[in-house]
Amino acid sequence: MKTIQTSKGGLIAEIQIDIERADYADEVAKALKDYQHKAKVPGFRPGKVPFGMVQKMYGAQVTFDKLNNKVSEALNQHIKDNNLDIMGYPLPDPEKEQPADPETQETMTFYFVAGLKPEVKVNLGEVSMNYYNIKASEKEIDATVARIQENNKMEDGTVAELNEDFFKKFFPGKDIKDIETFRKEVAAEMEKQYVIEADRMFYNMAIDKLVSEVKFDMPDAFLKRWIVANSDGKINAEDAEKNYENTYSKSFRWQLIEEAIAKANQELVLKEEEVREFVTKMYFGQLDITTMDDEMKARLNGIVDSILKDGNQRETIYNQVADQKFTAFFKSNMKVSTVDTDYEGFVKAVMPELPSAEAEKAEEK
Repeated sequence: MKTIQTSKGGLIAEIQIDIERADYADEVAKALKDYQHKAKVPGFRPGKVPFGMVQKMYGAQVTFDKLNNKVSEALNQHIKDNNLDIMGYPLPDPEKEQPADPETQETMTFYFVAGLKPEVKVNLGEVSMNYYNIKASEKEIDATVARIQENNKMEDGTVAELNEDFFKKFFPGKDIKDIETFRKEVAAEMEKQYVIEADRMFYNMAIDKLVSEVKFDMPDAFLKRWIVANSDGKINAEDAEKNYENTYSKSFRWQLIEEAIAKANQELVLKEEEVREFVTKMYFGQLDITTMDDEMKARLNGIVDSILKDGNQRETIYNQVADQKFTAFFKSNMKVSTVDTDYEGFVKAVMPELPSAEAEKAEEK
């Protein structure tokens, strides 16, 4: 068995696998022997079914399976031995694909094509971005205070009065005695949420900017085939072609850019302690772990362990932590201009096409 790699141009590598019947014959014979010992055939005691009958019943399928395994092993080993940095996984070469009969042919040749990752160079210092520093306007504070009163009506349906009892109820632990101080606290809470929205928008716009401005080729024809092959029958070639530029290509390009940035900046590699700290803050707030006794720390760690054991939840959390790290990294390394604005101005700046009614709804949120 041997493999040969050639270039088809355009970031496409062809991998040829030559395989002899002798490469898998012993494994086929062993598997059929196992079947012979386990097969239950009427008229024969267990383990006494003639080998010829077992071969006739299972030979074709076993041979096909063992051949496929050998081809897959050879393909994976070639990728590993040659350090091929590929996109997706190799696909059969449609131009050279040919039928094979593993039971009769002594030598068979299989051809695969692989999409190679391009070299991606990113200079964040050349990318200009705006970051929106959102402050609560008097109008926005008025609307928020009105909603707070509306949502905290008295038992008789009367709108709650803005007094010390109400301030204490809404901000327990803070000594608020007047409306002006209350409004400042409301504004501070609003602006905490504004930071989250501003960061999220900055990160998404940074991705769009990088995808648009960082230029490199991709094995597009191969990737369109790979999308179809990887969809479990949910996407056909026409759909892949129609949605490639605006959806799939952008996603692939960002993955490659993100990978290039992470490789060049080891501080972006996620550490387990960062993930655990994120989970702790997300579920338990600003707990001071240093003041906890060993039993409490063990209980907390157990809860974090159980959360991270859920595969889907773990992936979501890892993505959130990664997004936060990239956002902070972009802020520090891009050419960022800070734009002071209120929330209404922020919405108009980042979503200028949004109708005014929709902008008001977004503001209320």
